[in-house]
Amino acid sequence: MSKAKLISPVGNFDCLIAAVSNGADAVYLGSKLFNARRLANNFSGSELRKAVQYAHLHGVEVHLTLNTLIKNQEIWPFFNQVSMAAQFGVDALIMQDLTFAPLIKAVFPKLKIHASTQSTLMNTVAVEYWKKYVDVFVLSRELNSKEIKTIYDNTKAKLEVFVHGHLCSSYSGQCLISSLIGSRSGNRGMCASSCRKKYNGKYLLSAKDLSLVSNIKEVLESGVNILKIEGRMKSAEYVATTTRYYRKQIDAYYEKKQNHLTEKDYRNLKLAFNRDFTGGYFSGEKSIIDSTIPSKRGIFLGQVVSGQLLLKDKLQKFDGISMVYNGESSGGFVRQIKIGEVEVESARQGQKVRLSFPEFKNGALVFLLSPQDGDDLLGKSKLLYFNLSLEVKEGSNPLFKGDVLGKKFSFSLAVPASRPLKHPLSRGELLKDLSRFSSHIFSLNNLSVETDNSFFPKSELTKFKTELDQKLLDLLVPLELDLKKKTIPLPSYVSKAAMEKKLHVQVYNLQDVGKALKGSADVVYFDVFSKDVFETQKIVRKAGKEFFVHTPMALHDKDLNRVEEIIDKLKPDGVLVNNVGLLPYLLKNKIRFILGLVLLQLLL
Repeated sequence: MSKAKLISPVGNFDCLIAAVSNGADAVYLGSKLFNARRLANNFSGSELRKAVQYAHLHGVEVHLTLNTLIKNQEIWPFFNQVSMAAQFGVDALIMQDLTFAPLIKAVFPKLKIHASTQSTLMNTVAVEYWKKYVDVFVLSRELNSKEIKTIYDNTKAKLEVFVHGHLCSSYSGQCLISSLIGSRSGNRGMCASSCRKKYNGKYLLSAKDLSLVSNIKEVLESGVNILKIEGRMKSAEYVATTTRYYRKQIDAYYEKKQNHLTEKDYRNLKLAFNRDFTGGYFSGEKSIIDSTIPSKRGIFLGQVVSGQLLLKDKLQKFDGISMVYNGESSGGFVRQIKIGEVEVESARQGQKVRLSFPEFKNGALVFLLSPQDGDDLLGKSKLLYFNLSLEVKEGSNPLFKGDVLGKKFSFSLAVPASRPLKHPLSRGELLKDLSRFSSHIFSLNNLSVETDNSFFPKSELTKFKTELDQKLLDLLVPLELDLKKKTIPLPSYVSKAAMEKKLHVQVYNLQDVGKALKGSADVVYFDVFSKDVFETQKIVRKAGKEFFVHTPMALHDKDLNRVEEIIDKLKPDGVLVNNVGLLPYLLKNKIRFILGLVLLQLLL
């Protein structure tokens, strides 16, 4: 198996620079439409073009998230987004709605398709089912290492897993609580993070953050090809920090070195963002919930007892801290530290201190968010150096010449220089103006100006500096921007009328079976895993009605085997299917089935 890749989250261009500069092999980002993080800044068409060029300039892949469910009226705009991505050179699409995969592959065969974790793929058969059209599978975060290894061993598919960041208390792609409570669908990119809200006075559904930075060996040896960091709504400092340390750990594994991270590195990971860390389902954790506080907490300093804080870490004046009291968070910069009655500048781990905050009360939890002597988490950006010269002659358009990465260029301004009426543009003035050029991508190395002191509007110079990044990117990474060159044809549909009308009723216990039959149900559905499923079948068939079993959305490999064994014994009239992993078995055995809502959103 080839060396695994690291993919980092990008919510804006600053985060893109942070990911590229700190060792990402690939980044994933969203356009303004059809992505599951619509509340992130995301990228317009021109910004996406620039992002792809910048990433490719540094040998980094760009994966575009189109990972929401698509409505009928959105199909054409969705296809336009795909076409634009292909023309800009996007390397892969991350999709929830895999229905479109065959169409996209037919028109853009080189464009890779990654099944999003929103697709809830969690078993061997489901992965095998989609392998014809899907290049990489981002597996459900609810799988453990052994289950991932089983899928890899059985399919040899390219697998991607999340190794760091936000966890959900529900199955990825199947949470409806945001829609039900706030009318904001997570499957439409508008998750309200309802699991982070307070219920009955506590954050009962708030999950810890995933961190597998110390488990890289286990991750890679489970068959994973791509390690993914979550966080498209987090800061550039977070992206830089997580990317840098996961890069270190991955490289250390292939260089057959031990854990490469220091205690300071682990501190920086926590300072970048954490809600306490967990190995999650990957490591077999039975509970991932922490109801303390659903926001960033940094380094735990201790709990206030008898008016004092026994420090679990060092603290100094002007450090930024937060305090959690009765489920509410507050804080600020430390203005005063007292040991006993003596005011001090700093305190060590193990010392008892008092802080001058109104919230400094018994029972309050105190966290260090931003230490004064902390590292620059953002690190250094990768800059490309270029040389630039300007030639100004009366009657001619001012001409810029230069070179970058061994490629020469020349750009002319749109307006010719003319004899100055009052204020000639001197060489010194032009040098001073051009030296102010600022960019996160390029750095001006050598600058020269030759002029006869002719005049041209300074607005043209400002415009040139604004556009210079894009001009240099177009020179180094040229793109064919013929968006009409290839388009995906709209699928056609044949309208069919219903053959017959029947009343279908789903019940959940034996008592309700009788009620359904009394209410003239033609078809009764019952849980395939219920201990009463065989008894229910007898009752329904005795009444001369049809009996269907309904199956869960979440079916791991071991669950699939159980379902198939039960169906073999039951021989029901049909099956309500909510997991694509069951389809090959039902088709092979010619068992009638109905697609549940979970599959309807993925297959129709």
